[in-house]
Amino acid sequence: MNDTKNILIAWLSSVTCVFAAIEARTWITIVSAVVLPIVFFICGKAIDVWLQIYLRRGAARRRPDSKPNE
Repeated sequence: MNDTKNILIAWLSSVTCVFAAIEARTWITIVSAVVLPIVFFICGKAIDVWLQIYLRRGAARRRPDSKPNE
């Protein structure tokens, strides 16, 4: 649900760009207005997942009683 909410926020924030691209009537502006929010969402999600993995491994190293794979 959280991912769905984030992608909807990304799409809603780009609605004005999509309308401007439609008004300009060039394919590159329409494609960029539709594709760029998806690209930014994917990059942001990848950074979020990487940061969660990094922080979880750091927390596991600080606790001597836990196994590294937990």
